[in-house]
Amino acid sequence: MLVRQRWGRATRTEAPSHTPVYRLPVTMIAKALVAFARGRQRDVWKDASDLLGKQRIQPMISGLEHLPEKGPFLIIANHYERKDAVWVGWGAITLLNTIGNTHTRDAVPMMHWVMTDTWADCYVGPFHVDPQYLGWVLKGFARLYGIIRMPAHDLPNHKEQRQRSAMALREIFDAFDRGEVVALHPEAGGFETLIQPPRGAGRVLACIERKNVAIVPVGVSEEHGRLRIRIGEVMPARSFAGKSDREAADTAMLTLCGLIPEETRGVYAERYAELQGIPQATPMELVSA
Repeated sequence: MLVRQRWGRATRTEAPSHTPVYRLPVTMIAKALVAFARGRQRDVWKDASDLLGKQRIQPMISGLEHLPEKGPFLIIANHYERKDAVWVGWGAITLLNTIGNTHTRDAVPMMHWVMTDTWADCYVGPFHVDPQYLGWVLKGFARLYGIIRMPAHDLPNHKEQRQRSAMALREIFDAFDRGEVVALHPEAGGFETLIQPPRGAGRVLACIERKNVAIVPVGVSEEHGRLRIRIGEVMPARSFAGKSDREAADTAMLTLCGLIPEETRGVYAERYAELQGIPQATPMELVSA
């Protein structure tokens, strides 16, 4: 299993016994590898449906009424992953299946996830995977499912990749022009709790907003031993207008805070509580407790 960690080295940990472990079926992996080798595309809707259908514990989904009736629109979701148990892809698969099942039946729009094209700190067990080799693998994976690849932010040559970043943004806009759906994780990494998005994430969101594309926030978490997907209301128009890159990114993350449990809000927990007027315990109160 590919494990990514934003800071430091990724390690393997045992999943808590009371929560499920989601596994990719060997048969599905084999079929994907064959398509990969032949340079063919897979049916993203069918694969998402088949994968979820094989899971013993089904995800909980709420907020379907907030999905626009037709594309184009953008989904922004938190990058939720529990090591060796819930790959971040399971949230993506669940959203794919949800849109495929609930959207306009006569014309389900294609959905593209935006994915980092490689990263520096990828490990398979104790072994480090070279970013160049990983990039080759992810390029083939992206071709399989119509994924849009964005240059990695955590490599030394990131500043040299501006042209490729512009090309990825062009792909996103082209998808919107075709009436399709795009989904991305503003954080571009992380595990159970929110982290601050990389530089540039806010600018991307602001550019998309200027295209008058509806932006739908989605919270991914686990509750009561099940994967939990909460679809929020479409973000108000001009949510990012006039804001700096960091301010725009923070606006997106604070919106996502309202769709996930308090203990998973990470670096945004205190700020979200302040915005909501939630009383915070003082150090003395914490000691007394």
